[in-house]
Amino acid sequence: MTRITGIDNATNYIQTTGTKLGKQFQDEIIKRSRVLSMKVQADMNNAVDKGAVPFTQRSILFFYKKRGGGVTATIMVKDVQAQYLYGVLVEQKAIDKFVPTSKARLTKQGNISGLKKNLSSGRYKIVKGKNGKERLIDTAQKKKQKRVIGLRESKRRKLIYDFYQEVNDGVMLVMSGIQGTFKVTR
Repeated sequence: MTRITGIDNATNYIQTTGTKLGKQFQDEIIKRSRVLSMKVQADMNNAVDKGAVPFTQRSILFFYKKRGGGVTATIMVKDVQAQYLYGVLVEQKAIDKFVPTSKARLTKQGNISGLKKNLSSGRYKIVKGKNGKERLIDTAQKKKQKRVIGLRESKRRKLIYDFYQEVNDGVMLVMSGIQGTFKVTR
């Protein structure tokens, strides 16, 4: 226990203790925000059916800035990943794609295996039917039943993870044990 005598000692004690408490407060916010960003990344990876690809597994960015007596902690999706993941994290949108049939070989993520390479080499052909539907045909297959490996359809990707809601809820939970003034923005 520190013994304080006189106004000068009291003033010095309050200033040093206040500065120390402010620094501890900033460090605690940074630590909790970093833990929240790692939890958001893990939850997003777990939300992906059949597992997230490495590109998605490294999509959350955390950084902070100390200014004066305050700190700004930011949790965001990296720019390149945000363009790719926007349709499954923020807002659904329809995309035109080949939906694989049961005859197609698939990657572990559920995509048609070697689609781009086989289209450019000529093994896969796109055939337009009388009804206007496009089919993806594997020319290496001899039996007609096994040749159709995909149909072009407009698909909506469902939201796998509501990023804004989950981060907002996480911030409220993480900061609930700390007393102070907070501003949460999108």
